Amino acid sequence: MKFSIAVVAFSCAVIIASAARAEQVDPAVPKNLIVEGLKKAECDVPLDDAVASADVASLGGRLKLVTISCWRAAYNFGSILFALDPAAPGKARQLRFQIYAQKKFMQSYQLSNADYDERTRMLGSFHKGSGVGDCGSIGEWKWTGANFKLTGWWFKEDCDGEPFDSDDKTWRVYPPKR
Repeated sequence: MKFSIAVVAFSCAVIIASAARAEQVDPAVPKNLIVEGLKKAECDVPLDDAVASADVASLGGRLKLVTISCWRAAYNFGSILFALDPAAPGKARQLRFQIYAQKKFMQSYQLSNADYDERTRMLGSFHKGSGVGDCGSIGEWKWTGANFKLTGWWFKEDCDGEPFDSDDKTWRVYPPKR
C-alpha cells in the first residue's frame, strides 16, 4: 500500500512539474524570429527540434531569457538566446555575445553549453575541446538589464589531461591578468 501511495504522489509531482514547465515555456519567441535566429547563427538543428527545446528563465522585471537549441555534437551543444517581453513576443531580440576566438574578441549569436543562473543573473558557457573538458574556452556574462556583459573569459588550448576551470587564473584572457 505504501508503494502505491508513493507512486501516486510521484505521478502527481511529475504532472505538476510538467504543468509548471509548460506554463514556464509559454512565453514563446515567434517561429519567424527563431528561423531568422537559427540562420543568423548558422545553426543546423531542425526548426521543430529548436522550437521544442525552448527553455525560459527570468531576466528580472518582465523580461525572459529564452534559450533555443542551435547545434549538437559529441560533448558540446550550442544555443541561441533571446530576450523576450511576454507582452510583446514579436519584439523578441536575439542576443549577441562577446567571445574570444581565433586569438581575438568577436561577436557571436550562439554559445556552447550555455547555463544561466536566475538568482545571480550570470550566464556561463563552456566549450570543451575534448570530452574530459581539460581544454577549451569558458565565458561568463552578467545581465545588465539590457544585455549580457562579458565579465570573464578563460582559454586553454592544450588538451593535456590537466584540469581546466575558471578558478585557475593561468588561463584567464579577460579581464587581462595584472
